[in-house]
Amino acid sequence: HEGGRTHVMRISMKALEAQLDPARFARIHRSTIVNIARVSKVCSHINGEYFLSLDCGARLKMSRTYRDRIEDILAG
Repeated sequence: HEGGRTHVMRISMKALEAQLDPARFARIHRSTIVNIARVSKVCSHINGEYFLSLDCGARLKMSRTYRDRIEDILAG
């Protein structure tokens, strides 16, 4: 969600995550990394799913695997 554009990367998410500053970016799903400064809130949904709302209005699905880490980052 960068200026309405999609970025296709030819490296693995793990490799991309390793290149990014962990103080600024966090993985929220197996195929999604977000800029933490853009997160406006974490919302729970049915069936234990969670969504992140970004300041641009986008809503992204977050897996339960990453939920605790994201909540810790946002609280800190």
